[in-house]
Amino acid sequence: MVTGAQVSLDEARVPIRNAWYMLLYAWDLARWHQKSASAVDDAPTLLGLLARVLEESTRALLRRQLGREHMRRAEVVRGIRGRIDFGASLKRLHFESGRAACEYSELSIDTLRNRILRSTVVRLSTDPRVSHTDPRQGAVLRGRLRDLGELMSGVRTIRVGSNDFSRIQLGRNDLEYRLPLAICELLHRLTIPHDTSGDHLKVALFRDEIDFPRLFEAFVRNFYRMRRTDCRVNSDRLSWHDELGCRFLPEMRTDTTLVTTAPPNHRLVIDTKFSTSTLATTQYGGQRIKSGNLYQIYTYLRTQEHLGEPHRCASGLLLYPTTQGTVDESVRVQGHLIRVATIDLRLPWEEVEQNLLRLSEEGLTGVQAVTSESSDGSASSAPATSSSLGSV
Repeated sequence: MVTGAQVSLDEARVPIRNAWYMLLYAWDLARWHQKSASAVDDAPTLLGLLARVLEESTRALLRRQLGREHMRRAEVVRGIRGRIDFGASLKRLHFESGRAACEYSELSIDTLRNRILRSTVVRLSTDPRVSHTDPRQGAVLRGRLRDLGELMSGVRTIRVGSNDFSRIQLGRNDLEYRLPLAICELLHRLTIPHDTSGDHLKVALFRDEIDFPRLFEAFVRNFYRMRRTDCRVNSDRLSWHDELGCRFLPEMRTDTTLVTTAPPNHRLVIDTKFSTSTLATTQYGGQRIKSGNLYQIYTYLRTQEHLGEPHRCASGLLLYPTTQGTVDESVRVQGHLIRVATIDLRLPWEEVEQNLLRLSEEGLTGVQAVTSESSDGSASSAPATSSSLGSV
């Protein structure tokens, strides 16, 4: 069932609370939602929310002491420390004054991860767009960020680049770094122009054609991984089962595959899609399911049929984010139920979660829900019964 003349995503209509919970699931950090509940309710913009959570999580790191690493130093010291650089010491006559050019290892807080944290905190402390529903509280937040930067005075500030994040390796004892570093990476990856109005960061996030599709995919997969405990949830690599052995076939990998752990092991293959509009417009003004997306999910299902009965009866779901209009259409092709549906991100978060659970349940059981239209033109359906992240 298609409702609304236009089925599309308008980032301005996505509530900040929903954008934040999506980020937490995508980062596999949903456990943080309780700690940030008050910040979500007070933040007028996504940038203000991220700044507050970054300040709180970094301050918590300081209370526990910042992580230290052995850093290599090279300097001229009195006496000897570590390994002597004889070439530099002789060239500059350091020995004559009782000094030596030495290289040594020192346990220090001036590490890459801490430099990224401090550099981001300092940057946000001077950004007037870091705001609050109460303007005075916005100034207080920026002041707290400045104070936090001063407390980290033993850490140098740097010009943060995208490659810096790939160089960071977090161990089992570094879990508290995951959220603040994830926020830093998001802030540094997205370009936020200073001469625009509104929620700059949220607009940048939902218009990013590189990062947002990956974020939406990770959000859906991690959501089901946490909430569908009765299923194995993975991103599966599929084989073409080519009989001729061609070396140039592209890789097939599902965004998310759900398989019930109990027999008969129902399968649901989910392919998440992102575009400003869900349906394609024909030359005559009509609307159609995008053919490339439909061919892709059809291939995922058909090429695996010989692996057994669960694969022969597997269902597919093309899932699109939207804030305008609703799509919920199904086709059954050669025994496979393929559903094209949208998830409305403007709804209260509890309803977003319930709709995702409903889609997975109906996909695994091969049932097409009867969708009814509400008074505001959106689609509604009986939700699955489960506790939601937003209401815990």
